[in-house]
Amino acid sequence: MRGLYRYLSPFSPDQSGAVSVLYELDGLIVVLDAGGCAGNVCGFDEPRWLHTKSAVFSAGLRDMDAILGRDDRLLGKLGDAIEATSPAFVALVGTPVPAVIATDYQALCHTVERRFGLPAVYVPTTGMDFYERGELKAYEAVVSLIDRGRRDLGNAANTPAAALVAHLSYEEGETEGGVPDVGVWGATPLSLPAPDSARAIRARLAARGLSSVTYGMGGGLRGFLHAYGTRRLLAVSPAGHAIARKIAATNGAELETGFAFGDEPDGDFSTSLDSLASELPLGGRVLVVHQQVLADEIRTGLERRVDGPVDVASFFRMERELMRPEDVFLKGESEFIEVVRSRGYRAIVADRLYGRALRHTSVRVLAPLPHFALSGEVYAPATEADFLRGMAEVIEV
Repeated sequence: MRGLYRYLSPFSPDQSGAVSVLYELDGLIVVLDAGGCAGNVCGFDEPRWLHTKSAVFSAGLRDMDAILGRDDRLLGKLGDAIEATSPAFVALVGTPVPAVIATDYQALCHTVERRFGLPAVYVPTTGMDFYERGELKAYEAVVSLIDRGRRDLGNAANTPAAALVAHLSYEEGETEGGVPDVGVWGATPLSLPAPDSARAIRARLAARGLSSVTYGMGGGLRGFLHAYGTRRLLAVSPAGHAIARKIAATNGAELETGFAFGDEPDGDFSTSLDSLASELPLGGRVLVVHQQVLADEIRTGLERRVDGPVDVASFFRMERELMRPEDVFLKGESEFIEVVRSRGYRAIVADRLYGRALRHTSVRVLAPLPHFALSGEVYAPATEADFLRGMAEVIEV
């Protein structure tokens, strides 16, 4: 039955993906809920919550407050939070109740800007989609905010968005910042291999003589000033690819995907793939299950080391132009089991939690590939090096 999950845990929802993009941008993030959705974000889906400060608030509204449109209560709480945190902007993140009653987010943002003099954006998440859709909507909201501020500033309009862009530009001038060589899109804890992955990506690019900015993790709001000025874009997740593709279509930037691992013989990535290939059954098909971009990079490396074909599958967004004919966008747990059964895979490279479902197939070899959006802290590696080493620790299903 499609939609019934008996073996896998719930995936991170879209509001969690939105918060993961906004988390380090110095904004006031308001999850428009009664408390449960924000609690899920901070308690399960945001690993930075325990060691990195961010102004993430729940609106704390009862259902009837939202249904009856008691915006005065929300605005009162917003005023208190703004006074306590002094944010650069306000971001309203949607949840199921405001989605069902068709809350007018745009009107709320206009009211916030007029009353508090701060730029406001909304992310129209519904709680019914997975995290990568929330990431994309949040990226679009922030890019749109910076674009609006630039237009207003150019037209000499005295708006909160114009004031924000002017402030960010002044700060950059004070620090002698410049346009980076590479803009890295899609870097959030829900898509990256480990907590230090954003830093590791920048280090690998720096080793090649390239400066970079990571949007979403390890980079602040100021980096978005150069969203359209960067000539090379690197997408590390499907959501990152979707927003980077739009930007590249506008400014003609070169768009690449991957994690800049490289395949040097003595590198961590290459060593891990060598070890993994030696542990996999000879011949037969292999399936890699993760977010599409990471899974595809692992697939490309494995293809040089194993005899049989390697396919990619994901429950999350799959960019059509990155898919091969045998790749699969999974619409449910039962479809995952059926695909594995019908194609006769000899081994699966995926999060350990998938092992629960694989017990109902003939597959007995699983190479661990933790995905925070699925298993959270249960199997989360401490570092990217741990993540790569763990791939070779093949387990029996």
